[in-house]
Amino acid sequence: MMLGAGRATKESVIDLAVGVVLHKKVGDYVQAGEALVTIHSNNENVQEVIEKIYSAYQLSDKKVVKPTLIYTEIQ
Repeated sequence: MMLGAGRATKESVIDLAVGVVLHKKVGDYVQAGEALVTIHSNNENVQEVIEKIYSAYQLSDKKVVKPTLIYTEIQ
């Protein structure tokens, strides 16, 4: 919602041109200088979004186990 891709209220306008593309996910190998994400924004002040995304990543020189995405199926 910070970029304008969601609604805070039902009257809020959604900006269909904004969003985030994740290039690297949990367990992916990353080389120095490689892009982790691409941010599409029509807002010139995206620093807060950049900081939130940056803080969500933890880089390590050790291999990590990817978390289970589906725990159970409900029928």
